[in-house]
Amino acid sequence: MIEVSDVDHVAIRVGDIERALAFYHDLLGLPIRDREAFENDELPFVACVAGGRHLHLVPTDEPIDVGGEHVCLLVRSGETDSRGAIEAYLEDLREAGVEVEAGEPRERLGAYGRDWAAYVRDPDGRRVELKFH
Repeated sequence: MIEVSDVDHVAIRVGDIERALAFYHDLLGLPIRDREAFENDELPFVACVAGGRHLHLVPTDEPIDVGGEHVCLLVRSGETDSRGAIEAYLEDLREAGVEVEAGEPRERLGAYGRDWAAYVRDPDGRRVELKFH
């Protein structure tokens, strides 16, 4: 009998790798892995690291229908421990051109309990839940 013990990575299709990296790496701060292997055509993705897990950004020329899917990223910071600090962070994202959904942030239930969270949109329109934990 086998047992699933954790998530290794999630792969998402992106329309423009540079725009995706500007969002996930430059704005959200996720470290990049495997970029050189991608540029050398050794891998079909660039990985961004969230904790010990990877988000594989897979470029495609095909239309991307993100539907109702979303990715939830944990955000931990001593500077985002209040609703005001979180709202200031979201305002910084808005100023950088990121769409923050109306009515955000709100308290939501997740794997680690109920915490402040906000839905934003990545460059392909995918919902990204930023969970402040």
